[in-house]
Amino acid sequence: MFKDVSAVIFDIDGTLMDSIGRIVECIRISCSEVGADVPSSADSKSVIGLSLGQAIASILPGRSEEEIRKAVDIYRNTYIRMEMDDPVKLFDDAFGVMEELKNRGYKIGIATGKSRKGYDRVMGYAPIARFIDVSSTGDEVRSKPDQQMLNRLSDELLIPPKGCLMVGDSSLDISMGVNAHTHTAGVLTGVHDRETLMNAGADAVVNTLTELLDLLPDRSEKR
Repeated sequence: MFKDVSAVIFDIDGTLMDSIGRIVECIRISCSEVGADVPSSADSKSVIGLSLGQAIASILPGRSEEEIRKAVDIYRNTYIRMEMDDPVKLFDDAFGVMEELKNRGYKIGIATGKSRKGYDRVMGYAPIARFIDVSSTGDEVRSKPDQQMLNRLSDELLIPPKGCLMVGDSSLDISMGVNAHTHTAGVLTGVHDRETLMNAGADAVVNTLTELLDLLPDRSEKR
């Protein structure tokens, strides 16, 4: 399906890693500890993919900047503590899919709402760092669904947006790809369902990362 793609760019949370439940838990804890109403799981999921500050501000409308900063700090400290005790795991097929894509001749990028420190922490224990050519994080550029993150990765790879495929589990990921004029594929392992991803503009939606391989031909013979 994606015959003109030469770079695959992945979101992390809910796409490569089974982290949605932990993020929701940390959002709810941070809201509780600043005395705010605890958001539902659905509302918490709705802000996943935004940069952390924007996500907390969105979930706490009308709260002061001081309260939002406090909630951000609580979220960050809680997540780091949990991560140290029990690192979030990759989905079972994530390593194999990235390895296969590299073998097929694709460049691989990461577009994540995590901070650079958070990204580096994950790459310190997740065995996929060797496959990644470029990365961009939520504290370095404007938050999803703005296209700046993908524009930066496209420029670094020297591959035009039309040669890139954005893969993510949320409408924010898909909308970012649409805004950047990349190809887009949704994966049903995280935040949003098939209908939501298609309505956001996904060119394709797959159940798992493994199914993505059926859409990406071997490019290794072209090199």
